[in-house]
Amino acid sequence: MAQRKLFLRESSGLVKNASLKDLVMLNVANMGAGLAVFEGISPYVVQGSLLWLASLITFLITLPLVFTYTYLLLKMPRTGGDYVWISRKLNGAIGSIMGVAFAFNMPPYFALSAFFSVASINLVFLELGTLQHISSLTYLANNVFVNPYGVLTLSQELLFYALAAISFLIIILVNIFRPKWGFTLTTILGIISSLTLIIAMIVVAVNIPDFHQRIPQFLITFNITGTITPFHFSLPATLYMVPFFMSYAYIWLYAGPAVAGEAKEGSLKLNLILGSVLTFIMITFPFLIMDLAAGPAFNLAYYPSFTYNFWSVAIYLASNPILQWILGIGLIAWNYFIMAFGVVVFARYIFAFSFDRLFPAIFAKLNKYSSPVYAHILDLIATLVFLALPLISPSGALALYSYTPLAVAYLFIVSLAGIKVGLNDNNKKLLAMGIVSAVIMAIVEAELLIPSNNYSFSVVTSSGVNWIATAYIISLVGLGVISYFLAKYYRMKKEGIDISLIYKEIPPE
Repeated sequence: MAQRKLFLRESSGLVKNASLKDLVMLNVANMGAGLAVFEGISPYVVQGSLLWLASLITFLITLPLVFTYTYLLLKMPRTGGDYVWISRKLNGAIGSIMGVAFAFNMPPYFALSAFFSVASINLVFLELGTLQHISSLTYLANNVFVNPYGVLTLSQELLFYALAAISFLIIILVNIFRPKWGFTLTTILGIISSLTLIIAMIVVAVNIPDFHQRIPQFLITFNITGTITPFHFSLPATLYMVPFFMSYAYIWLYAGPAVAGEAKEGSLKLNLILGSVLTFIMITFPFLIMDLAAGPAFNLAYYPSFTYNFWSVAIYLASNPILQWILGIGLIAWNYFIMAFGVVVFARYIFAFSFDRLFPAIFAKLNKYSSPVYAHILDLIATLVFLALPLISPSGALALYSYTPLAVAYLFIVSLAGIKVGLNDNNKKLLAMGIVSAVIMAIVEAELLIPSNNYSFSVVTSSGVNWIATAYIISLVGLGVISYFLAKYYRMKKEGIDISLIYKEIPPE
């Protein structure tokens, strides 16, 4: 009983509201398939690569990580997920420092989702306004929901910020006053987003026979140019694209585990693999269908334009105005889907830190609706701060993508925790999967750190060190270091509690 007093209280107080469907949708949002086939990957394609094959390879090589996460999730189903596993099974200090760094890596991602939510409205309104000759939509795209990469007036920047901020605030308020609705909102947005993506796949597939007869007009209408060169398949080029698929999709497995303390009975075992399989389908098949319709050479010529992508082509080929609107709404919904999952998950990490006395107790306080209200408020403040960066400089948005090297390092540490648990439990399968996962994460990290590879999310390129990205990563890890040692000093001096002892047992439910 004495050790139970190490924790803030003897029960988390969170309610088991999350069903298997909710957890799967959280995981699907975490991996962001809809945005990966929008402007997340295809504009960065290199000659000789097949995107659908790179997606397949990425899915296969991340399965050991999925298995490791699933095993640890079933063994320690607690709020905070991988933070709890690392801090309990590997090392308390490492778990605390990297857990804080990883968690505060999330608000920039949510800020980007809020940022691109308005950007997606701009694209949909501009495309539908042009295709359907609706001048009011074109006006809104050019004057209200403007292209954030263009030259904006101060009033347009403030309006853009306000629209993105209000969207995020609404989702925050839903989670504060009706936490169960937070899961429901994510699930509903997930179903809408996923179904429209599947419909878009069907639309492009149906138009394969006359694709090359129809698509020239699309290119002319939106002034898309490119040079078609003969396609020669290259395995190295295809493998070069694997880190892009990891960065935008397949390695993001923390959502379901982070809310495991609120999962209903029997909903944990399959949620990660189902989320991964659905993501695989919703990324691989769109790129495969695009290659079957246009041919790799054609796609490689026009993908770098950004305007030519799976979603814009699907909306154009739909022809029927109602169907075009459905697809456009589906694309916009993906951004809000990701924001909705983010609000749920970030607060659970902050709650877990506070419950372990790493953070101030107020962040583990629940309101009468059983919502970690102050954790949500912290999320809102952090996201609104980061949301200003892309508006100050649209190129600043790219700096926020530099979370990838930190995330890969974090997943390497999770894999090490899996190896240690495998050894302790004499579980050869977990041991093997942990080792394979650790090796794969180490290889990917090395790929990102090789300057000549020039990945868009690298901290070091052939042009030199990206000091903004480097400072960003150092600041996140620094925040973790300060949080841990400050909490250790304060708790010992003021309360007589050694927080390193907290990490010797699993938190109560």
